[in-house]
Amino acid sequence: MKQLRVRVVQKHGKCPHEVGESWETPYALMKPTGKTLLCDDAHYVLIPYLGMAAGGAHSWEIDGLWKIHCPSKLGIVFEIETLDKDHQWPENSDWSKKEE
Repeated sequence: MKQLRVRVVQKHGKCPHEVGESWETPYALMKPTGKTLLCDDAHYVLIPYLGMAAGGAHSWEIDGLWKIHCPSKLGIVFEIETLDKDHQWPENSDWSKKEE
C-alpha cells in the first residue's frame, strides 16, 4: 500500500473543513490524520477511493489525482494524492517476497 494525502480543494457550502486542510494515512481503511479531524461521513465516502489509490489504480482525472465529492450536495471536494510512489513492503511481509 502507498502513503496517501487527502486535501480539501473546493468548498461549496457549509462544512467545518476549509480549502487547504489535509490529512495523511498509511493504510486505506485507517482514518486519515492531520491537524484537524476528518469527519466520519467524508471518511466513509473516501474509503473505496483510498483503497484504489493505495493499490495503484489510475484516476479518471486528467491530472491523475482522485477528486471525490463529499456526500452533501453543497459539500466539499477532496483530492487524493499518492505520496510514496516507490513504497517498499517490510521484509517480514508476505508481499515483499518475490516470485521465483
